[in-house]
Amino acid sequence: FLLNKTIDVLLYVDRLDVYRVDNLDKQIIRAITNSFGKEIWRKSLLVLTHAQLCPPDGLNYDVFSSKRSEGVLKAIRMGARIRKMDLEDSVIPVVLVENTGRCNKNDIDEKILPNGEAWVPNLVKAITGVATNKSRAIVVSKKLVDGSDANDKGKLWIPVILGVQWLVLKWIQGAIKKDIATGSGPL
Repeated sequence: FLLNKTIDVLLYVDRLDVYRVDNLDKQIIRAITNSFGKEIWRKSLLVLTHAQLCPPDGLNYDVFSSKRSEGVLKAIRMGARIRKMDLEDSVIPVVLVENTGRCNKNDIDEKILPNGEAWVPNLVKAITGVATNKSRAIVVSKKLVDGSDANDKGKLWIPVILGVQWLVLKWIQGAIKKDIATGSGPL
């Protein structure tokens, strides 16, 4: 269903209340990169859910959320094999969200995070920013969906390899015939 469609924004969603990046996260990041290329991360947004939590060990909410987001962003950079300097011109924005009934609301009935920010306007602003950034949208082509044809890889090398193999075989046969003719064995 994605064929011939464009991806303007990728929302990479994870939980804020998870304290580390595990192997499944890393596999997902690699799968996204392998499927869409590392350019997809220029059109992405990190969304951390369950943002109504109380940080552990008396940490400040903003410090805790920034540490968690930095951990996920580092995993994205490593999994997508993106150098920091490649990503400087297009930093992946981070948005915290909470949609449970226990989420506090402000005077105009918007759900707010513990730091007082209304998260829906932040999410919309971040999506709009990523969708309109200078990076091109990702067009999902048949090659992108199917991957490269394994039969095409290295086809041109087959005659060269066969030729080298034939030459090595002839050299070995010549060496064997010479050994037989001279009567001196390998020992």
